[in-house]
Amino acid sequence: MTDEIKILFEDYFRAAVNLYGIISLSKLLDIYNSQNEPVTESEFREFAENIDLSDKSYDIIGQENIDKKAPETDLMKKELVAEYLYIDGWDEYWEISELQKGTDYYIPKKERFLRYKDEFFHEKSMEFIDVRAFLRNLPYLSKEQADTIAEDMEFMLQMDREDDIMPAVSQAVDLGFKDKDKIKLQEFCGLLMDLNDNVRKHCYRGHTKKEVFGDFGDIF
Repeated sequence: MTDEIKILFEDYFRAAVNLYGIISLSKLLDIYNSQNEPVTESEFREFAENIDLSDKSYDIIGQENIDKKAPETDLMKKELVAEYLYIDGWDEYWEISELQKGTDYYIPKKERFLRYKDEFFHEKSMEFIDVRAFLRNLPYLSKEQADTIAEDMEFMLQMDREDDIMPAVSQAVDLGFKDKDKIKLQEFCGLLMDLNDNVRKHCYRGHTKKEVFGDFGDIF
């Protein structure tokens, strides 16, 4: 296996975790082979068995890691799991895993897929731009503060497993948004609801809520 392939494997690992939160190694190999010169399962196994996970924000998880009584999972059935889903226990992992069931993976073309290897990359939808513009127009926020809050809201909603935007509102307040003006707060919440419908979520395997539910998403 060449160093070039090893680097590309690692890029795919990072991109997949950032886009999906959870993905089996077998599915990730399918995605890799659909976008590159195919590799054998044994080559992929060799890389996964030897990857240094000590400095990664994800891990390779089998059921034996969750339930000590479970038999060892075959490597290709193990999953890449984002750290936030297991750092405080397994509740969040199970919730996202259940919500993902029955949803196909959003698989962009290779160039865009690999942009997700940067943990700070996200698609700047019109809804995101609207949230950012709203915050930039507030007189007490600098452009840098407004952009920080907008980016943070995007990532909170990406990882959120529910449609409750209030944790994001609370986080925005902590970062500098003042919620004393009820009209401004209502407008901000409305913009966050629109963003929530159009952010690529882990619970939908990289799809947006609108892509999964269409216009019916507004009633869920």
